[in-house]
Amino acid sequence: MTGYGASTDAATWIAVLVAVVIAFLVGVGLLQFSLTGNVGDLARNLSIGALLALFGAGFHRKWH
Repeated sequence: MTGYGASTDAATWIAVLVAVVIAFLVGVGLLQFSLTGNVGDLARNLSIGALLALFGAGFHRKWH
């Protein structure tokens, strides 16, 4: 990534990637919960998504 706006592009792509992964984790957790009725899988995926959101926010702040 070179040229004009490279750091903004990287920060934007990281934010998009984090959002996609969190949506995937929550979706898989909801699917597992609907199939098994076990709240543990959903809670695990939500907690992983929350940690990922914190790391994503930290990286975003570093770039700005």
